[in-house]
Amino acid sequence: MVQLFYYENRGRAARRILRHDSTLLGGGGWRWTGSRSTLTGSEGADAGCRVLLYPDEGWARPAALSSWLLQSVWWSRSRCRVVELCGTRRATAIGKISTAGNGNHVTVVGKFKDDATMVDGRDFKLTLSTDVTNADFQLGYCMTGTLERGDRKSGCMEMTHYAMVKRKGY
Repeated sequence: MVQLFYYENRGRAARRILRHDSTLLGGGGWRWTGSRSTLTGSEGADAGCRVLLYPDEGWARPAALSSWLLQSVWWSRSRCRVVELCGTRRATAIGKISTAGNGNHVTVVGKFKDDATMVDGRDFKLTLSTDVTNADFQLGYCMTGTLERGDRKSGCMEMTHYAMVKRKGY
């Protein structure tokens, strides 16, 4: 059965869906555990918006299936922490969230600090949209988009992955 919230908000404000799915854009809060702070949602575990990344066929480099975790930061509503999870490797970055058009497109732009991601390019641009096709919606996705990586200064950004966000409960 299709969840009514996602069906009604399909093609509408992406911030509303991200706020509903996680603590990325409000909701939830910070919990201090020992010397480490973690962002917690309603389920009590580390919360955030998990973005599944599938490699593009036209991308020449080998790419393992990976995912990103977008977490809000306590000091800004327009910034987020991006954690790239690829096997056992983790890379973190701070990204800037911006809304484009009529609110149904969200763009996260940033730069990784680790030298381990230099092969793929340190700069990234993640674009997510709530305009999903019927087939993607039936597969359980509430947002789809693309990931571009490269060097923004030289202007050579190329699409490397397709990005998908699953609905809560899938």
